[in-house]
Amino acid sequence: MRAKTSTRRTMFTNADAQSQALPLVHALFRDAHWQSGSRMAAYERTAEQIGRSPNWVRKLIGRREDAVVEHRDFLNIRAAYDRLCARIEAAAEHEEARADALRRTRHAAAREGDRLAVPGVARTASRGEISRRYAAAGMDAAPMGPRAAREADRAAPEVSRG
Repeated sequence: MRAKTSTRRTMFTNADAQSQALPLVHALFRDAHWQSGSRMAAYERTAEQIGRSPNWVRKLIGRREDAVVEHRDFLNIRAAYDRLCARIEAAAEHEEARADALRRTRHAAAREGDRLAVPGVARTASRGEISRRYAAAGMDAAPMGPRAAREADRAAPEVSRG
């Protein structure tokens, strides 16, 4: 005997569309506002992306009751949001690839510098070597910022020259 399965389907109402669309519209608006620097331009850009008027977007973000999200609006909002996510992910991948290329260049330059070291000329100590030297001397090797260095110089006792 087969188990009874529920044939009940859930309805996607305008209220559901509105509750799910609001955070997406906020994200689209924040991105447009960040790019343009103007709230009015951001309303216009967001409205162009989803096929509605800037006034409707303003009402929706302000949670006014007369801004009703219909199913077609929700689909347009979702598509615009997906495009935004794809653009952000592509930019992140581009920056990661750029950082990897810079890292490879830096490592290659460091290896090249070690290979080209001139015999008899002392090379600059690496950060690890400096830390080991300070640790052997019982000193803290924490790097100092410019402000901390100035304050340390002021706090140092005066040495007489005479």
